[in-house]
Amino acid sequence: MTNAQTREKPPNFLEIHGENHPERIATIGLERSLTYGQLRDRARTLAMSLHSLGVRPGDQVALMTYNLPAYSEVSTALQYLEVGLVMVGYRMKPREIEYIVDNSDSNVLIFLHEFAERILPYRENYKKVLPGGFLSFGGPLPEGAQDYESLFEDPPDVDLSSLPPAAEPGSSMIYTSGTTGRPKGAARKTDFVAKPGVMDYMFGTIGTLKMDPNEVHLVCCPLYHSAPTFFNMICFLLGGTSVLQPRFDPVQFLELVDKHRVTSTHLVPTMVRRLLDVPEEVTRGLDLSTLRTVICGAAPLFPEYKLAFLDRYGDCLYEYYGSTETGMNTLITPQEMRERLSSVGKAFTGNELILFDDMGQEVGDGERGVLYIHNQIMMDGYYKNDKATTETSRGKYVTVGDVAIRDEDGYYYIVDRVKDMIIRGGVNIYPAEIEEVLASMKGIADVAVVGMPDQEFGEAVAAFVVYEEAVQPAEDDIKAYCREQMENHKIPTLILPTEEIPRTPTGKILKRELRERLKGQ
Repeated sequence: MTNAQTREKPPNFLEIHGENHPERIATIGLERSLTYGQLRDRARTLAMSLHSLGVRPGDQVALMTYNLPAYSEVSTALQYLEVGLVMVGYRMKPREIEYIVDNSDSNVLIFLHEFAERILPYRENYKKVLPGGFLSFGGPLPEGAQDYESLFEDPPDVDLSSLPPAAEPGSSMIYTSGTTGRPKGAARKTDFVAKPGVMDYMFGTIGTLKMDPNEVHLVCCPLYHSAPTFFNMICFLLGGTSVLQPRFDPVQFLELVDKHRVTSTHLVPTMVRRLLDVPEEVTRGLDLSTLRTVICGAAPLFPEYKLAFLDRYGDCLYEYYGSTETGMNTLITPQEMRERLSSVGKAFTGNELILFDDMGQEVGDGERGVLYIHNQIMMDGYYKNDKATTETSRGKYVTVGDVAIRDEDGYYYIVDRVKDMIIRGGVNIYPAEIEEVLASMKGIADVAVVGMPDQEFGEAVAAFVVYEEAVQPAEDDIKAYCREQMENHKIPTLILPTEEIPRTPTGKILKRELRERLKGQ
């Protein structure tokens, strides 16, 4: 008996919701919305047309878009075909787009029309894309592409229920942000929700975050990142409504919460800070009382921002630790957050967390160690990159290189990343510790700390700081402030004012760019 014959197929939630409540709104965009019945009909039609185009079970299809209803159509259509969805970041340049599509073996590229100039002039480079496989939507049809909407006009007669199963289902992929090198595709088979333990993990998330079938979830983070995709999927599993904000704008975000009675959302720390900057007179006229769950992660959130958000928007903020590779691994509630501002919480349901030292020995409470994780929703591995998969694994556990401490009550604290650690005179220095101190100083709006070469001690501490407009502390005052709160070897040797700290879209600091800047110092 073949693997295709023995595999358990995952439930098709679109068919379930389309049958049980076809009139319920599934997706709300700024310009159009879809009920579950409409989404089911369009997803079926799109799946048939893609099959006619040459897409087969086990393949991958790439999508480049803002948060728009087309995402819902494409992602659900591919489920009928057991085809993996590969998201392409809308900020990517031509060579980066080519790399993702080629590396993922995608044979169709669907894209918003305004991205055409970054794709179509180079279409000869896309050796794996099928004839007619460049599909444009949302505006004028660019030369060299097929109209996405034409796939809904007179669809071919394909029996989706009797398609021969793939020996292996396709792999859906989120490509890592690549702060240290080329992005890697964190792959999960399209049938991963049928794996033992996955649905338990999903329902654990639903219960902890108090989500239900009446959920109205606002998606404002780009859907080419794993966390917004996951929480959007949770809302879909429940038969709730997803409100899609194409690109984040803090005032529009708050207006959407008010207009659609939003109950939950996912943010990254940069968005939290921008929401805190919205003037009080703007929010005074808005009803934000329905917003009960704001999930924040992807990068460190400084304690003062946590408190400010809780004080202004209520006890709705949850912080987690997780990654593209391992999903959500810890969670801290608003009430716990007020008591342990620097913690990212306890191990989340279904997660096994373990800390190892440099010698591979497990460390105890209160000691630093590299955080390794095991759960049922982890990636299958990096697509076509066994070497990178092996390098991040220790037995069944996987790490993304973060250093953590666990206290005696089981709460975790992310200290830093192994690759960012500074070694000065043989002593390990963790930049995140210095960043937290500097961020608490009046007059500093943002900060990033990296190591720089030092002839005597190997490395020295360099701090890039963004000053607040009203207050700009002197360098001597900054060092004096640090001296009061940390050991002398941690005090920055070099303080460099800058207008902005470079970050990925999820808020991770691009420290390689900062190290490049230091080469000129």
